[in-house]
Amino acid sequence: MNIRTLATAAALACTTALAPAALAQATAPAATPAAPAGATGVTAGATIYGPDGQPVGTVEQVEGTNVVVNTGTQTATLPASTFSAGANGPTIGWNKADLEAAIAAEEQKAVAALDTKLVAGAQLFTVDNVAVGTITEVKTDGMVVVEHTTAGPIQLPKEQMTVQGENLTFLATAADLNAAVSSQASAAAPATDAVS
Repeated sequence: MNIRTLATAAALACTTALAPAALAQATAPAATPAAPAGATGVTAGATIYGPDGQPVGTVEQVEGTNVVVNTGTQTATLPASTFSAGANGPTIGWNKADLEAAIAAEEQKAVAALDTKLVAGAQLFTVDNVAVGTITEVKTDGMVVVEHTTAGPIQLPKEQMTVQGENLTFLATAADLNAAVSSQASAAAPATDAVS
């Protein structure tokens, strides 16, 4: 049996799904009444301050109603409604240590949820909720063997899997994953000799 490893799988990851997006919804301290991200000074590159007036992190990007904040050691996606306008600039209800602790706690929950769902026989989906196939093996090297719905057995990196809702999810769209599978299949196909 030939199992294809998608070496280019790292390029498929959706950056918007990498941070614990549920963080702010589950644990955010109340902010002052919500305003659009730009109205509170939340723009890419802006420094975010805590309730003590000290810097918490920097805005990496604003994605619709979500804001990606980097504390220097951790990154999280938070709803724009978590921020308010402060004397120094955009403010959040956490100081840096509390935000980093909340991010770490959410990451631990996400790892535990993934380990519970990532078992042989589990169905794997893409971020756009399309079935990829069934997990057949979780290898100790961090790769997961999946019986792809059309391509047969493939290997995908565990680090690019998460739980979204109730679904075990690979962090790529169906179109991107299928393109990578097709590309790997084409590269692996033996060349045919020309007949003279």
